[in-house]
Amino acid sequence: MTNASRRQHGFGIVGALDQEWGELVGMHPEAVMGWAVRHPVLAPYLSLDDVLVAARQSPDAVLAALLAEVAAGDRLAGRVVLQALVGRIARMAQRDPRSGIDDYLAALWQVINNYPLARRPVRIAANLSMDALQAVTRERSWAGRSALRLCPSTESLEEHLEPAGLDGRPFDSAPLVELEARRVLEASRLLCLIEKPDVALLTSVYADGLTGAQAARRFHISAGTVRVRCSRAVRRLAAHAVELADAA
Repeated sequence: MTNASRRQHGFGIVGALDQEWGELVGMHPEAVMGWAVRHPVLAPYLSLDDVLVAARQSPDAVLAALLAEVAAGDRLAGRVVLQALVGRIARMAQRDPRSGIDDYLAALWQVINNYPLARRPVRIAANLSMDALQAVTRERSWAGRSALRLCPSTESLEEHLEPAGLDGRPFDSAPLVELEARRVLEASRLLCLIEKPDVALLTSVYADGLTGAQAARRFHISAGTVRVRCSRAVRRLAAHAVELADAA
């Protein structure tokens, strides 16, 4: 069997998970009612399928409730989280020539069961995906293989990075915006999409909140060069078309 054939064969696990999901829905009709007692956000839902749809449409509220159950030892709740992210994780694995879907799913299961909900209560789906990517990358690094290279999503990176101004105005350093910018830029580093010096420059502006003039002094370049390099790097990231925004 060729390497490509082995990779394609590995995606049969997604079908197996879908089949298992159908069985779980029939086996646990009472599960949602028990969760809803502790988490009113789940009260409108009658079945695991209802919760799955909700987890994909309003992920933070629903995933937070499920992860709280996971932290209390409920593996079924974790299985719902995994099912909600299978499609996203499969797309990441399809674009990775070195690690398979089973690697990604195993990493995802680990991060689901160890997610720091109190510290990271927003962008949960993206955080879980990014943590799984990081885990796969670390595992491959430990095995002595080359770094992972993926493409970013077509979701606009400017939406994540736009609050940082290069026109001399102070940065509006809301913690959530800062966190999102850092995760986007960390993803760009892991995915080898831009050079390390550009990651450092973008981080200083979009995450640390420096103005263009302040960044210019830090990196011993002109403010105009800061503007050009940042604009060029953001365009380069946005021009790619797959998983970066989802991962971040």
